[in-house]
Amino acid sequence: MKNSKDSLVPILTPVCIILTAMLLASGLILAIGVNPLTAYGQMLKGALGSLNNLINSLNKAVPICFAAFAVAVSTWAGIFNIGVEGQLVFGAFGSAIAGAYLEGLPPTLHVTLSLLAGMLFGMLFALLPTVLYVARDLNLLVVFILMNSIAKLLITFFIVGPFAVPGQMYAATKEIQKSARLPYLVTNPNKLTAGILIVIVVGLLLWFYVGKTTSGYRLRACGENAEAARYAGIRVKRYQAGALLAGGALAGLAGGIEVLGTYHRLFDGFSPGYGFDGIPIAMLASGNPFGIMVGSFLFGALRVGSTTMQSKAGVSSEIVTFIQGVLVTLIAAQYIIQFTIKKLAEHKPEKGGAKQ
Repeated sequence: MKNSKDSLVPILTPVCIILTAMLLASGLILAIGVNPLTAYGQMLKGALGSLNNLINSLNKAVPICFAAFAVAVSTWAGIFNIGVEGQLVFGAFGSAIAGAYLEGLPPTLHVTLSLLAGMLFGMLFALLPTVLYVARDLNLLVVFILMNSIAKLLITFFIVGPFAVPGQMYAATKEIQKSARLPYLVTNPNKLTAGILIVIVVGLLLWFYVGKTTSGYRLRACGENAEAARYAGIRVKRYQAGALLAGGALAGLAGGIEVLGTYHRLFDGFSPGYGFDGIPIAMLASGNPFGIMVGSFLFGALRVGSTTMQSKAGVSSEIVTFIQGVLVTLIAAQYIIQFTIKKLAEHKPEKGGAKQ
């Protein structure tokens, strides 16, 4: 039976990681002569200080959340999908093409087909690494890092080449048709797309799948102990391949929602790194879809608020990148953190214990 203190470790670990990252960032802010409380206050105001800022934070959280979902699905299977950024960008390209060149369709069908095109393109971009891993057992991290670079170069080639718009002053595809645009839930003081609803629906479906279905149980069994799962008759490689392809589809959906709901065309370099933002969130939430949704909103707020912090407090918005890097480093060392928490709990005297 688990000790009550042991049950607190999964909760305390991400809290300790986040607090440590914020403390280290505070030291950096102090080093440039700014009060960290002032800087964080401006960040909070910029993220949540008005309805407009709140909507911006929600919009920013949508692609981050799907990227985190994509990472989480692979971790359930005991593997790591670091190629989400490339899959997201390629998915955005698929949605942009379907949104711009499919004509004469009713809005509901056009939006649906464009989102499905994004998912298909994201899945296809994950196919080669998946085949190489399943058939040849190649290192996924190396392959995915290379695929991220290939995706960005390919998209640049397509945008300035075959799909370039004559006479346009910037590198972007043709604007998508109005029938392919995601509807807005709110239009004043800012636009909030239906992408937030898609996030909630997908999050609920993932929670149900991984926690309530036999297939989800088998997927988690692969992640917990691949050898034991294989001995029990579970086709581990099949589940791992499915997890990688599903992650590609979710990443592609993130890119598609950005194109159909926010930009209405695909710009070169449109993603500021949403795929990489999803990695620490998925790891901090331990793959829990609800934790991912909360973490994505917080990270989206961090991204939005950093702009106000830079203009009002004089702290570069790159501090967010620093915090993200510290989070990834601390997550890699989370077993040390968990061990430390357990040791501290063991040394804490029990209430009502006998006096020596």
